[in-house]
Amino acid sequence: MFVFLISTSIVGLLLIPSFFAAFVEDEGNLRPGDTFWIFFARLFDVIRFPTHTLMWPMITAAGPITYFGGLFINCMFYGLVVERITSLWRKKE
Repeated sequence: MFVFLISTSIVGLLLIPSFFAAFVEDEGNLRPGDTFWIFFARLFDVIRFPTHTLMWPMITAAGPITYFGGLFINCMFYGLVVERITSLWRKKE
């Protein structure tokens, strides 16, 4: 449970700058030399998977609460994946 909470929190903290970097990139304000922010903009494409990729029509139709709720679910999903990987890794030892 501890690993799940920590990994979900880390993904959630990475979500904030990646969301703003993706917004700036969509507006066309990122220069080719902004590799730090380009990394975060690309990271947002990863973080928004699976809910936004698989259920995009429902998310856009339902509004901003569903949009950010889907991002929260994605953070929890990645937290679960990290927790399962660490659990399997600990069992092998």
